[in-house]
Amino acid sequence: MSEVAFYRLDGVAVGEVLDEVADLYVRVYAEPPYEGASKFSRVRFLTRTRAQAAAPGFALVSARSDGVLVGFSCGFSMSSGGWWGGASAPPGEVLDAFKFAVVEVVVDRRHRRQRVGTRLLEGLLDGRPERYATLAAVIGSQAYDWYLRSGWRKVGEFRAEPPFSDALVCELP
Repeated sequence: MSEVAFYRLDGVAVGEVLDEVADLYVRVYAEPPYEGASKFSRVRFLTRTRAQAAAPGFALVSARSDGVLVGFSCGFSMSSGGWWGGASAPPGEVLDAFKFAVVEVVVDRRHRRQRVGTRLLEGLLDGRPERYATLAAVIGSQAYDWYLRSGWRKVGEFRAEPPFSDALVCELP
């Protein structure tokens, strides 16, 4: 397999690759345990990501092999007192802190178990000024177990729309 190259993009540059990113997103979220649930639709992804790209601190890290997109991770800064809509509240020290919301870590099936996801997440979180990073992980997914093994901990729950997720958090250096 070819070498994978990583690129960091800001909210403006994301507009140039958003359709390609959405194609990979839809392909990955069609797999179990996500099963193409409506919350993972292309339209919802594009609407959400366009809005997030304008948010403070937004960044997207992409992974390419031979020029083809094989993964991406993105997120934005979440202010003190801010939290995920639809999630139960975290402990006060997390809620009151400046956080980075990791919205996606997506890797094409053929490039999993090659540290692409790890490198995407590291590239996204490297040098962040926030105290914590937080994300929503679908219960029963391989990614959920990977996050827990990597030191993330559960601090909340999303139970409004299946497949259900937990809000996880890790302290940033």
